[in-house]
Amino acid sequence: MKITLSQIAEKLGLEFSGPPDLPIVGVSAIEAAGEGDISFIVDRKHLPVLEKTGASAVIIFEGYDDCPLPHIVSPNPYLSFVELVRLFNPEPRPAPGIAENAVVSPNASVEGDASVGAFCVIETGASIGAGCIIHPQVYIGRDVKIGCNTVIKPLVSVLDGTCIGEGCIIHSGSVIGSDGYGFVMDSGRHVKIPQIGNVIIGDDVEIGACVAIDRATFGSTKIGTGCKIDNLVHIAHNVTVGEYTLIVAQVGIAGSSSIGKHCTLAGQAGVAGHISVGDNVIAASKAGIPRDVKAGSIIGGIPAVPIDEWRRQVAAMLRLPNLMKDLKEMKKQIEILSERIGQGES
Repeated sequence: MKITLSQIAEKLGLEFSGPPDLPIVGVSAIEAAGEGDISFIVDRKHLPVLEKTGASAVIIFEGYDDCPLPHIVSPNPYLSFVELVRLFNPEPRPAPGIAENAVVSPNASVEGDASVGAFCVIETGASIGAGCIIHPQVYIGRDVKIGCNTVIKPLVSVLDGTCIGEGCIIHSGSVIGSDGYGFVMDSGRHVKIPQIGNVIIGDDVEIGACVAIDRATFGSTKIGTGCKIDNLVHIAHNVTVGEYTLIVAQVGIAGSSSIGKHCTLAGQAGVAGHISVGDNVIAASKAGIPRDVKAGSIIGGIPAVPIDEWRRQVAAMLRLPNLMKDLKEMKKQIEILSERIGQGES
């Protein structure tokens, strides 16, 4: 793809400085950029890289007037660069229609401009919205509802009764609507509790690869609009996740817990069952959350405590080897003093 600097500025709705007809053929990180590439600088601490880059142009932050390269001025250079990456690398879109070897129930509804790939199975009562892309080998169960322009990657299972909003992305290997983990003891054996609820996912949600989101025992497991869920996450039955929350890889959330809006659960954090995490909470990697967390808290550790307290705990643990060595030496000195005192008394 080849486009001029002025055309890029026009598409982004931003001002530029430099030759309007400067040809741009690609986007690249500033250190790796070469002739014909455009890159970006987000702040002043990265300005020295401009002297070494081979880029033909950059997207620069507002308030810097001495840029030595042709440039576009943006209030958010990173976001503008992301838009350019999409412009230069549009995601391939399969042709609308249903593959010949897909199995679609006559009682299912698939909008005409949706795409259903090879070896998909769509069960009775399912509804696929306009502009959806269902990649090959996807299973969609009974009465599933999928909103417009949602993309489901290969080998995803969307089980009975699940509702997915508009503009979502679900990556390969994920299972949405699997049974919740519920059993009752009877005469020494575990009896399965029927899981008769469903999963409801809002708009603009992205779900990574190999994620499991369990259906509710009763009612619904809910994922709010704008949530972004990384790979290898497990969300158990009857969990509610608030809007625009980030859940990073290998997080586990136990049943019937509630996570607020705009939270961040970092990698391998764990949330116990039947607790409430307020809005705007940040949990550090590996945090173990056994009890309710107030809105706006930043926590870490096992069990999770306020982040400053956790840092003090970690610092103390790092000093333990030396403290143990000092303690051993003190015990030795005490034994020597005790012997001397005992000898004096005799």
